[in-house]
Amino acid sequence: MRPYRLTVRTPAFQAVNPGSIPGRVTSLFMRYLWRVFFYLSLTIEWCAYIARYWLLRVFGSQKDIAGVRVILVHDDTVVLVRHWFTPGVWTLPGGGIRKGETANEAGIREIFEEIGYKINSFGGQVGIYRGRMGRKDSVIILYTEDFEGRMQFVPNLEIMERGLFDINHLPENLSPANRRRINSFLLGVRNERGVW
Repeated sequence: MRPYRLTVRTPAFQAVNPGSIPGRVTSLFMRYLWRVFFYLSLTIEWCAYIARYWLLRVFGSQKDIAGVRVILVHDDTVVLVRHWFTPGVWTLPGGGIRKGETANEAGIREIFEEIGYKINSFGGQVGIYRGRMGRKDSVIILYTEDFEGRMQFVPNLEIMERGLFDINHLPENLSPANRRRINSFLLGVRNERGVW
């Protein structure tokens, strides 16, 4: 009696040797495709940002639009999120500041909604940056190492994915503006004023 053998066949696209010419073409094509996806996600984020800005300006009660982003640092790692409307881009968690809310209160609320962490206190402010829509639009960057709780891993209506990343080796597809803010934090920049 012959022993039973299970044979697994790999599809043709997996059987390509990465060092061969077809393998290099496939690798280049996938990198190009990933880049297109990344910039398409940034474009979608930009369009959503403009739509939100004008909807709040025209129909909302806020005439000065403000947002908050929070740099959550723990043991040389930083928390980043990916939104459903921009799945190819990692960003800092945060969101809009509601009417009558301070930046700290908005940061605490947004982090709890998006990540599940409870912030005990903020270490300070990296800066206030004028947003893409002019002087009536601003983004405040806060940082903290004083938080507790457990990270939510189940996606919600806004957040597709959450992750902890080494603060010195950030993902390639991190939003360029968020990368600049994290670098400013690492360089010790505090209370900076500038353009997002």
